Amino acid sequence: MRDMKLKSVLRNALLLVAVLFCTAAYSQQTISGTVTGSNGEPLIGVNILIKGTSNGTTSDLDGNYSLTANMGDVLVFSYTGFDSQEITVGTSSTIDVVLEEGKALEEVVVVAYGVQKKVTVTGAVVALPGKDLVKSPAVDMSNSLAGRLPGVVVIQTSGEPGYDGATVTIRGTNTLGNSSPLIVIDGIPDRAGGLGRLNPADIESISVLKDASAAIYGARAANGAILITTKRGASGKPTLTYDFNQGFTQPTVVPNMSNAVEYANIMNEIGIYKNVPQNEWQAAWQALKTTGTYDSPTDGVATINANYSPEAVRLYGEGSDKWGYPDTDWFGDAFRTWAPQSRHNLQLSGGTDKLRYMTSLGYVHQDAIYKNSATYYNQYNFRMNLDANISDYIKPNVGIMVRREDRNFPTEGAGAIFRMLMRGRPTEPEVWPNGMPGPDIENGQNPYVITTNATGYVKDPTDYIQANGGVDITNPWIAGLKLTLSGSVDNSSRTTKTWQTPWMLYYWDRQTYGPDGDPLLVGAVRSNFKDPRLRQQYRTALNTNMTALLNYDKSFGTDHSLNVLAGVTRETFTGSDYFAFRRNYISAAVDQLFAGGSLEQNTGGSAYERARLGYYGRVQYNFREKYLAEFIWRYDGSYIFPESDRFGFFPGLLLGWNVSNEDFFNVPGIDYLKLRASYGQMGNDQVYFNNQLQEYAYLSTYGFGSYPIDGQVVTTLRETVLANPSFTWERANNLNFGLDATILNNMFDISLEYFYNKRDQILIQKTGSTPASSGISSLLPPVNAGKVDNKGFEFTVNYNNPASNRLRLQAGINAGYAKNKIVFMDEVKGAPEYQYQTGKPIGAYLVYQSDGVFKDQAEIEANTIDYSGVTGKLIPGDMKFVDYNGDGKIDADDQVRLDESITPTFNFGANAYLSYKNFDLSALLQGATGASIRIQTESGDIGNFLKYSYDHRWSIDNPSSVDPRLASRGDTYYTGGNFGNNTYYLFSKNYIRLKNLEIGYTITNELLNKANISNLRVYANALNLFTITANDVYDPETTNQSGQYYPQQRVLNIGASLTF
Repeated sequence: MRDMKLKSVLRNALLLVAVLFCTAAYSQQTISGTVTGSNGEPLIGVNILIKGTSNGTTSDLDGNYSLTANMGDVLVFSYTGFDSQEITVGTSSTIDVVLEEGKALEEVVVVAYGVQKKVTVTGAVVALPGKDLVKSPAVDMSNSLAGRLPGVVVIQTSGEPGYDGATVTIRGTNTLGNSSPLIVIDGIPDRAGGLGRLNPADIESISVLKDASAAIYGARAANGAILITTKRGASGKPTLTYDFNQGFTQPTVVPNMSNAVEYANIMNEIGIYKNVPQNEWQAAWQALKTTGTYDSPTDGVATINANYSPEAVRLYGEGSDKWGYPDTDWFGDAFRTWAPQSRHNLQLSGGTDKLRYMTSLGYVHQDAIYKNSATYYNQYNFRMNLDANISDYIKPNVGIMVRREDRNFPTEGAGAIFRMLMRGRPTEPEVWPNGMPGPDIENGQNPYVITTNATGYVKDPTDYIQANGGVDITNPWIAGLKLTLSGSVDNSSRTTKTWQTPWMLYYWDRQTYGPDGDPLLVGAVRSNFKDPRLRQQYRTALNTNMTALLNYDKSFGTDHSLNVLAGVTRETFTGSDYFAFRRNYISAAVDQLFAGGSLEQNTGGSAYERARLGYYGRVQYNFREKYLAEFIWRYDGSYIFPESDRFGFFPGLLLGWNVSNEDFFNVPGIDYLKLRASYGQMGNDQVYFNNQLQEYAYLSTYGFGSYPIDGQVVTTLRETVLANPSFTWERANNLNFGLDATILNNMFDISLEYFYNKRDQILIQKTGSTPASSGISSLLPPVNAGKVDNKGFEFTVNYNNPASNRLRLQAGINAGYAKNKIVFMDEVKGAPEYQYQTGKPIGAYLVYQSDGVFKDQAEIEANTIDYSGVTGKLIPGDMKFVDYNGDGKIDADDQVRLDESITPTFNFGANAYLSYKNFDLSALLQGATGASIRIQTESGDIGNFLKYSYDHRWSIDNPSSVDPRLASRGDTYYTGGNFGNNTYYLFSKNYIRLKNLEIGYTITNELLNKANISNLRVYANALNLFTITANDVYDPETTNQSGQYYPQQRVLNIGASLTF
């Protein structure tokens, strides 16, 4: 029923677009001319856009341009270093334009609750135009932000369709809890669905508030804010744009696993280490390689047989018997070479002085890399923004967004599937030579089948319907006074349907053959259940936002400018969910709840209500745009805290000095110079630990549980957390110093930032000082005790070539360094200080320091350090550890807290844009340093080994002083247990990659004009084209140490954009 309603909404939306387009009668004409500078030289690469649209062209080598426009359209001519001009199209088809060299930084940027001229901005604010986002073929928009904005850290940990969004933070990790920034879309914070699935073609701009400029958002601004502004319509005749692109994806990195011969040799070696005296290893190894059997002369040592006979190893290597002795590439058998993705978008904009509109329809399809994949993602989105002028004093606006995110999966998640792929032994078939699925790894797990819908399906659609509206009210009596009333309603619903059916796998007894001479395969149900089963869950949420803003702008003469803003916002969040489960279906043909049996049926659900209330304001003053001051504040209340501590006051002060506006300033080569400083306090009410938001922790909360009472198991209540009746906001104290400059006749733009963020009152559990024997450590309430410092720097340098050059070239580099340090954390009492988290980065590794390997028995005999607390007996190939505390023995006190974690400290990007005539080329390099990841896999008789591990191992034939022996199921002290946390298995995550590359050509000619097409742009672009990395075991952005994740994707894409 909901699907029908949504389709009806989308159908009506499409009809509305058609009506708007078809009823807008207009006549098109070709406008041409020449753009020159004030010196008479032609300007190459001038952007000429039809105002309010993305439609336009650029001037060629001779400054000439041509495009199709309508009478009444406004053409905007813009060029870096020159004043923009707006010219309305009239009856003349020739419009020549002379651009004057302009002042730097005259553009405006979006800030909290308004816009500001860049020259008067006093905070650490960076902006990105929406046109840069569409250059990337990434389906999730968060991935398009990587490397484009200094201080914005973007890490993509998965490439799975529907779940390929990145983790976005501002200036790294600032707290022990939730470090996510506040997302504000068209002035509405915390819109359902976030930023990732927004349509990039709908985005006008993105601004990032990194310092005290975010304090006006108070409650959730401690981690900064990302402001997203969608496109609006502009006065003029309707313009219709259709964009289409088709892409193909493949993993950036597929783990390189050992082949069958390598795996067989490893398993034969491991059999010797545990069962044969060390002085017989060489003889045993030679015997296993030649005869497959070794009889030890030592009493009590049993005969050992090779896990894989010499004949088997030979046949695995030859590849002559695919049935009996395969060399299986589990990833290759499960993956196809390329997976398709595509995007369509239709956008219509225009309007009159009384009513302006922008509307768009979009569709996205993204498939998975599995063969016969059950994993795919479809998205349908619609947006309409309307602005009206009812009178000179009343100007309403409305925005509507409808989106369906349709996720589809097999019955096992990506983590489970890639665990199968990593564990699959190359000596066993994943799929038989005749195409039938091979045997399972365990419990019916064979990825060749599990990745398909042969085991059932998971359908997981989410629907969003969002509406926002507002009205700006001015008056004829008090100039500059404006009242804005606005509200929004976000409704989202998600239905997850998991239908599981038994599945068949096929086995060969290695003896029986069919009549055709091929091995006779026997099918068997290998799932760990025999009957179909269904679980359905439905979740719904309703978020509301009601806001009133009073804004006053006043200029006193030509010297003084004042802006005062006051506002109030009330937000509510409600939601509920329920689920039902049934099994024992008579047939797998009916996948509905009513058809299931009543045995073991189950139902459940939950609900929540949340609210926030905020009062806030801003006072801005500037003197001749020379001396700048801004004071902002917010008084916020959150349901998270007890009533007596519910509200917090968060102020911010920002100062700026445009030094270049001083009469005394006359420095050759420096065209513009501004100094900035800010300090602000912000709050964070996201109390996260134990992987969940700790709501109502000021109350004694209880959950349901089953416990034996009087000999019977009954359902009763259990205490979930001890109450803390007095705790309050986490508080961020953010200090920032900045410099903005343009030099060498506006050729270079430079921005520098230094920041020092001190976070205190972080809500933590005091588990360190609470003995585990107390029995209450897991029930401890949050207390305002944690402290974290985070400091660093950022810079941006942009280059624009002189206007007289025959080529148009723009380039830039940006980077940010952020390193946090825990100032206070409740530490375990009695632990050495060098193991404390205090003084180290959040998530810093606690490890033993690897000190090489015992190469042979002689080194073991020469060893003076006591390893008895580690292993009963040292043997060659064992790992050495540093005796960190110098007590002559290796034990738990030799672990040391490192100064590194899985989070990078230095992130950077470099971009370039080049145009020549109608050709354009853009490129983006992106990278990060300062992070490391622990890499250890499930290997041995439980799974395969990485090829890296095979190449870097101690073996009888090649003893090593650096690389240790390999283990099965972590059965050595240095691969399993606490001692497995050592520096040998830490790998650098440093990398640089060609994140985005695009080449395009814009076609404008008479043939297109006759078809009412003003221009046609064709292009090809790519994402994650190639990567240079310190290690190539996994993609450097991954955070999964075992390789059990869906890999990030390389995308090759072609597309076209038509403007009518």
